Amino acid sequence: MGKYIWISLITSTLLLGEDRVELYGTNVDAEGSIATATGNPVALYQDQIISADKLSYDRNASVMEANGSVNIFKAGHYHTISNYSRINLNDDTRYSTPYYAVDTQSGLWMSTSEAQGCQSDIDLASGSLSGCDSVDPLWRIRFSSADYNTDKMWVNLYNARLEIEDIPVFYLPYFGYPTDRTRRSGLLIPSLGWSGSEGFYYLQPVYLAPKNWWDLELRPQIRTLRGSGIYADFRFVDTLSSQGSIRMGYFKEQSTYALENDLAHIKHYGYDVHYRHSAPLREWFDLDLEGESGLYVDGKWMNDVDYLNLQESDETKNVTANQVMSRINLYYSSEDNYFGSYFKHYQYLNIENNGATIQTLPTFHYHRYLKSFLDDYLLISGDAMATHYYRPNGKRAIEANFNIPLALQTSVFDDYLDVSYTANASASMMGFYANGRPDETGSAYEQGKYAQLDHTFSIGSTLVKPYDNNITHVINPNVSYTSAGSRYYGGYYKTFHSSQECVVGNTDPACEYYSLNEPSDTLSLGVNNYVFENGTQLFVDRLSQNFRYDDQGSYYGELQNELEWQISSAISFYNQTAFNHDRNRVTKEQNTLRYNGEIVTAGVSHYYSDQLQKNLPVYASYWTADVGYRYNRNYQIFANVAYDYHESLMKRSEIGVLYTQRCFDFGVRFVQNRRPVLTNDMNNNSVNDSYIFITILLKPIGGSEFNYKLTGN
Repeated sequence: MGKYIWISLITSTLLLGEDRVELYGTNVDAEGSIATATGNPVALYQDQIISADKLSYDRNASVMEANGSVNIFKAGHYHTISNYSRINLNDDTRYSTPYYAVDTQSGLWMSTSEAQGCQSDIDLASGSLSGCDSVDPLWRIRFSSADYNTDKMWVNLYNARLEIEDIPVFYLPYFGYPTDRTRRSGLLIPSLGWSGSEGFYYLQPVYLAPKNWWDLELRPQIRTLRGSGIYADFRFVDTLSSQGSIRMGYFKEQSTYALENDLAHIKHYGYDVHYRHSAPLREWFDLDLEGESGLYVDGKWMNDVDYLNLQESDETKNVTANQVMSRINLYYSSEDNYFGSYFKHYQYLNIENNGATIQTLPTFHYHRYLKSFLDDYLLISGDAMATHYYRPNGKRAIEANFNIPLALQTSVFDDYLDVSYTANASASMMGFYANGRPDETGSAYEQGKYAQLDHTFSIGSTLVKPYDNNITHVINPNVSYTSAGSRYYGGYYKTFHSSQECVVGNTDPACEYYSLNEPSDTLSLGVNNYVFENGTQLFVDRLSQNFRYDDQGSYYGELQNELEWQISSAISFYNQTAFNHDRNRVTKEQNTLRYNGEIVTAGVSHYYSDQLQKNLPVYASYWTADVGYRYNRNYQIFANVAYDYHESLMKRSEIGVLYTQRCFDFGVRFVQNRRPVLTNDMNNNSVNDSYIFITILLKPIGGSEFNYKLTGN
């Protein structure tokens, strides 16, 4: 035994440059420059562990050979198996036959008749690969040859044939994929589809990532019976405190398709800009300020809603609305002060021209944070805002608002009651400029001044009651009364206040900028209830009621209640209700019931509203429901529906089934969806689409989704 240990120690000190080869085994023999190990031999070299029935190492030639049941473990998660392997440590060449390799982290394996490697390049003979069990894989990709670069971590397959359950389903002359998650340039998996009205659909993403701080994704697409276009996403991280993205898109319709569908535009284009920076003043201007600054940009513009619809084949993923809002917010906040600047731009997609749409460009805001005096009995804060209302066509305005609340607060009756008095002083000034529309008069836009002083008295309490079963009940009643106090009207505000012209429902252009509410005393009652179990919230109920008093007498505001109830670990219920006393009816209600179990998940929600707009009732009644059933660990069924009850219109419906394994996902779903479009006939501005989606995911390589689209209308 001493002989074998001595030989092992000798061979373990052999050096190749700075790399040492260590050879161990129950039986180790040395003859000249060759050391041979048998009896569970193991060799260690760099980050590799090699085992076989027989290992030999030629010190002069720096060649290691492994025979029988060869196993090589590399870098902690690569495992190769062969009957014979030869490694030349001088020129870093390798040969194995047959060759089986598996990535133990992802589970992806590759099997070939032989493999030859030189430094970072490995050439592979014909074989197959899969992420499933190697004995009887659910799917595999067969190839005639392949090569692998260990530095770039990239595999190329030639004449690749996808087989599912040994049935050929797809062929590609070339297929490449990465073996790690490093960002790299290349082609992404395409999207394919077919539509009865749009023809064959093909979208091929091209990904460019030359630098680690930015990347670009180009998505050219073609719809053979409709048109073609391209979208691009540019994403970047310019500093450690900021990141952003820019999306641009263009699509041109074929003239026959545009005419048949009466589209308002033959070209659709637009852009989206998103940017966040958490320290612009420090990093851009090198200002060493004690406070913090921030910049937020969310900009959008499009010539019509089809810019959104055409971004991808699955139009059900697009969230569309008639109004598109762009924002730029910039702020600086210190311990005592806040400075903000806000830009808002509105675009309405259901009209051709937004020249008369009022924009806020910009609003300047100063806020003085709450300060306490007299041992926290006196509290004071302040706000000042200046807003520029701009539009290309029509009168424009500049408005200034000031608000200073002063509060006195204390606790009485051994802290059972909190009482406070607040004096709230505010003022507004507004001036107008530019030319009005033909239906506007100059006298309607004289300068306006307004001031008010209100007084609010509040009483509240927070009572906590613990119970033996780890249940805690918290009740928070509160009462407040606001006295309208004094008012001053001047100029524009006085003219339209005294004539009572600018009231709810008045569409006079002069009332566009009139936003004052008539003064009234208000009594507010509220009570909040909370129930906790072991610190976890089980039940919340918030009830509030306002009473208003003015020259016409008193009247009720809406009774509002909000309830959240975690009935059990799997069942939850939410309700929000508003009741109008004057109309003697519920004007708003939302109910949501959910069940989240291990096998079944389901939810149903109903939204109802009956609000007055321009003194006319506007109804809405909307149902949504979803359900999911997991039959076993492989199969699950799901469905959802959205139905506009008031319009008797199905907005969306979907049903599908998903089969999933460790290495494979296959899903089929049928979707019906109503989406908006901009047409020359404004009464026909939506399309009802039907889709069949087929999803195939080969784990961990990836997958794609094919859709067949049937368009109604």
